[in-house]
Amino acid sequence: MNDKNIIFWLVSFAKPYMKWLIFAFVSMAIVASFELVIPYKIKFVIDGIVNSEIDKQAIKTTSFQILFFIFGIFIFSSLFSYILNITGQKIMYKIRETLFSHILKLPQNFFDKNDVGRITTRVTNDINALNEFYTNVLVQFVKDFLVIIGVLIIMATFNLFLTLTVLVINIFVIILAMLYREKLRKVYTKLRRTIAELNSFINESIRGISILKIYSKESLNYSRFEEYSENNYSANIEQMYTFAMFRPFIEFASVFTTAVIIWLGSKEVIGGSLSIGELLAILFYLRMVFKPILDLADKYNILQSALAASENLFKIMSVKSEKVGGTRFSQDFFKISFKNVWFSYEDNVWVLKNFNLDIRKGESFVLIGSTGSGKTTILNLILGFYKPQKGEILIDNKPLDSFDLQSLRNSFSVIMQDTPLFNNVPEQGEYHNINEIRSIGEKQIKNIKTMLDKPFQIIVLDEATSNLDLDLEKDVKDYLNKIEDKTSIVIAHRLNLIKDKDIIIFLKDGKIVEIGKHRDLMLKKGEYSSVFYLNQKFYRT
Repeated sequence: MNDKNIIFWLVSFAKPYMKWLIFAFVSMAIVASFELVIPYKIKFVIDGIVNSEIDKQAIKTTSFQILFFIFGIFIFSSLFSYILNITGQKIMYKIRETLFSHILKLPQNFFDKNDVGRITTRVTNDINALNEFYTNVLVQFVKDFLVIIGVLIIMATFNLFLTLTVLVINIFVIILAMLYREKLRKVYTKLRRTIAELNSFINESIRGISILKIYSKESLNYSRFEEYSENNYSANIEQMYTFAMFRPFIEFASVFTTAVIIWLGSKEVIGGSLSIGELLAILFYLRMVFKPILDLADKYNILQSALAASENLFKIMSVKSEKVGGTRFSQDFFKISFKNVWFSYEDNVWVLKNFNLDIRKGESFVLIGSTGSGKTTILNLILGFYKPQKGEILIDNKPLDSFDLQSLRNSFSVIMQDTPLFNNVPEQGEYHNINEIRSIGEKQIKNIKTMLDKPFQIIVLDEATSNLDLDLEKDVKDYLNKIEDKTSIVIAHRLNLIKDKDIIIFLKDGKIVEIGKHRDLMLKKGEYSSVFYLNQKFYRT
């Protein structure tokens, strides 16, 4: 991935605030010019005193001018610092909105391959790492560059030989920085990866804390935590050592260059080709040259951190969103058809095998089968979360890909066994405070009520009554009996919701083994009847 592309991508978010950034840049240019003038004024005073060409009034006037420039530096530095920080926060806000909006549109297989902690790190830590890029790098880098150019031009008017000496040393430092760049980039990429892995592990551990305690796996889990924590610690140490080697070298180069300029400059002063004031001004300017270079070391550190974080964000933004067609799903649809569908979540591990099924409007279906038989997969395919590797899914003989998925999903009322998003959304009414809900079953009742109040054409219950007692499950069954002209799909292990008019689809190894109504399948005395009698016996016991 090209750094230039990433930087252009980052800068694109700054375009709406370009006026403010230009204002900050102008303020920085004023600061840079004031900084350049001060050593020149000092040179004027020193040479005037040495040559007895200046009076007290001129010294006083020049001193007030220097104080004015120092005060101006304070005012305009504060101004551009304020502008950059406010603008940086607005840009972070926009990037976070853009990224999360894009994430919501990504296909389901993206979330299968990327755990929650990793995605969370991208939306939080990685975006925060960009803040200093906008506040300390984007504009100030230009200001430092202007200062260095201005210093070299002014120094050249004093003494070209000394200026070329400083330039050669700086070129050597820049070459070293370029070599150092690749190493630091790798270190920061590794650091970002370990942060994401650690966040992901902590997230999973906290969510599954009850399971860990039930099976007494706390020690094993802590050992795994130590491993992830050690990796993060090592990456931080490596980053610290790598950066610690560069900054001291810059400081050494600054001191070394100062010594060289004093040595060579003294000879020029003695030879009469350089005044004492000019030598002193060059030493001031030399500090101004290396101060941006020292800052550049810090800014380079920030830049590489931002580029490493941006690379992670850029990868997510490069993932294509769900393909959305232009045809809106009609409430008067006739049927949804699976035609010779093959589907697998992993290569060559088929969940559905040459699957064929017609789901007609107004019919009621019950999908039954062991875990992994493909029940929930059928729902995932209808809703467009995944695409079959072979075959096709049609709605009234039109490919599913040609439909607007949002209009399709809006026509579904899907009640899942676990709906964590609802549990985190504050709502008015009976369960305004989530702490008032005392059990998983009560949460599920709330979720069922919420979804049943939604306008829909197709209702899907995916193990939705698994946490309800039999009385409440009967209430759900009675509600389903009252639904008219709506299509219902029930995915369940418990067979209590089965009605006489339901079309029962018995799945095994991704294929339909039996299909028909309850009475007909019971007369066949096949696999369905065996499962039904076993289920009935279990609940009777």
